[in-house]
Amino acid sequence: MLSAPAEFRTAAVAVGVHDADMTSDEAARPATVDEWRAWRRAVFGDPYLVWHDGPEFSRLLRAARADPVMVERMLTAGLDDRDVVAAESLAVLGEAGFAPVRARELLRAAVPTASNTFLVSVATALHRLTAEESWAAAIVAVLGARHWTDRMDAAIALARFAPTADLVHALGRAVCDSEYLVRYHAANTLLRYAQPPDDPEVDPPVSVYREPGLFELIATPRAEPRRRWRRRRDSPGDRARWQAAADELVGNALARLDDR
Repeated sequence: MLSAPAEFRTAAVAVGVHDADMTSDEAARPATVDEWRAWRRAVFGDPYLVWHDGPEFSRLLRAARADPVMVERMLTAGLDDRDVVAAESLAVLGEAGFAPVRARELLRAAVPTASNTFLVSVATALHRLTAEESWAAAIVAVLGARHWTDRMDAAIALARFAPTADLVHALGRAVCDSEYLVRYHAANTLLRYAQPPDDPEVDPPVSVYREPGLFELIATPRAEPRRRWRRRRDSPGDRARWQAAADELVGNALARLDDR
C-alpha cells in the first residue's frame, strides 16, 4: 500500500501539485503501478464508473497542460498495468495536441505483450495517432479471443478503420459468433462500411436496430426459462440465420468497396 504522502503525490496533478513539488529523485524515477492506480482514481474517478460510463478526459487535459512530465510518467505506468484508459488517454492527448513525445514509442512497445481488449485499445490509439490502417490487423486477431467481451470490443473498434475486403470478411465471420452482442456490433460495423463516405447517416452511427430484417436474423430467440448457468446451445437454424445475415452484410460492404 502507498503511504498517505506518496498517494497524495501520485494524484498531484488533479489537485494542483506538480513534479516541481517533488524531489528530483521522485520526479525522475518511473511511476509504479500502485501510483498509477491512485493517480487514475484522482483524475478519472471511481474505477467502476469509468468502466461503466467510459472515461471523461477534461481533467487529464488540464493535467497535461499543467504538468506533462507527470502525465507521461503516470500513463507509462498505466500501460505497464495493461490499462485501456492509459492507451486511450495517449490518443486523446495526441488529438488535442498534448501527446508526450514518446507516445507512439510507448504504445508500440506495449503491442508485443498486449492481448484481448488491451491490444484493441493500444492498436486503436496507434491508429488515431499515426493514421496507419495496418493496425487493424491486431484488432482482427482479437475477434478470435476466448472471451466474448474482447471479441465485441474488437468488432466495435474496427468501425474506426477504412474498410478492406479482409476486414469485411473477418467481420462477416463475427456476425456468426455464438454471442449476440458480438454479432450485433460486427453487423453495425459492416453496415457502417456499406454507407457512402459522405452519407449523413454515418454520424450518428448506423444501427442494425434500423434494419428489422437483419436484426431478426442475428437476434437470439427467446427461450424457455432455464438454469442461469446453462448456456443456450446454438441450433442449426440459428447458424443458418446468422450466415444469411453475414452474407447480406458482407455483400453490401464489398459492393461499396467496388464503388470507392
